[in-house]
Amino acid sequence: YYYNASIADGYTLKLIREGIETNYRMQLEAALKEIEILKGATDKKVIYAHERFVEPMLDYIVEDFLKSRIMYGDNTIGGMVVCDSSDQAKKMFDIFKSKYAAGGAKRKNLIASLILHDVGSKEDRKNDVEAFKAGKIDFLFVYNMLLTGFDAKRLKKLYVGRVIRDHNLLQTLTRVNRTYKDFRYGYVVDFADITTEFDKTNKAYFDELQAELGGEMEHYSNLF
Repeated sequence: YYYNASIADGYTLKLIREGIETNYRMQLEAALKEIEILKGATDKKVIYAHERFVEPMLDYIVEDFLKSRIMYGDNTIGGMVVCDSSDQAKKMFDIFKSKYAAGGAKRKNLIASLILHDVGSKEDRKNDVEAFKAGKIDFLFVYNMLLTGFDAKRLKKLYVGRVIRDHNLLQTLTRVNRTYKDFRYGYVVDFADITTEFDKTNKAYFDELQAELGGEMEHYSNLF
């Protein structure tokens, strides 16, 4: 039972990939250069976890998310941010608490949870996941956890901050393809330019479909 049959039968949604606005991409590139000068030649993961890079990225995510709630007329949708590293996730969560949580500088009263294997207990993570599904948490910040097998219908905005490869990419993208109210699509905001990796993975997937379906392929369309 393939993705496209599932979409056609109404069990899952197609996805829309949203690129990053040009002025924001230029702002991030400038931040990267600034950090490289400050820190000297260093590991990219260290640079991507630096506050000067993480804060504008988070600002973009929150602004986009709040605009989406207004655009779709639904304050119940949730978002997930797939971070470049666990360090970036921790930094982003810290900044989120100081700016966007209750009592934060921006006074948005948003709620988020950090889901990492080395933060909190298994029971804590389970409770936070259930709270997100129930609509009590707005954002989840993750690195490797919840990319497969996580099923929350209200998750409609996925912010991808790193390139994920092979079948793990399709698994991650389809976290936002569950049917929910009148939504026709799940939305993937692409910070990492996953296009090349997706095209490669998508080709392998459709080659498999072709082998299975032969002439029926003409009735199938892409996941995005």
